[in-house]
Amino acid sequence: MFVLPTFNLGVVASPTFTSVFDDTLTFPTIQVFDNESEFIDQTDAPDYTIVHAKDTDKLYVWNSNEWVLYNQN
Repeated sequence: MFVLPTFNLGVVASPTFTSVFDDTLTFPTIQVFDNESEFIDQTDAPDYTIVHAKDTDKLYVWNSNEWVLYNQN
C-alpha cells in the first residue's frame, strides 16, 4: 500500500509593515519610490536614509528631523 505524505502548513500570515523604509540595509543604498508622496510624510526613517523619487527626479536624505532635498541639476 502506497501512502502519500501530507504536510501541515498551518496558518500562513502575511507580514505586517509599519514603515516604508528597509531598516535591514547595512550599506549605502538608494531606495527608489515612484512618487514623493510615498515617503515625504514619513518620520520613522533611519538617519541618513537616501531615497529617490521618480516623479521629481530628486534625491532626499533624512537627517533625523526632516528630508533634505538634493536637486541633481
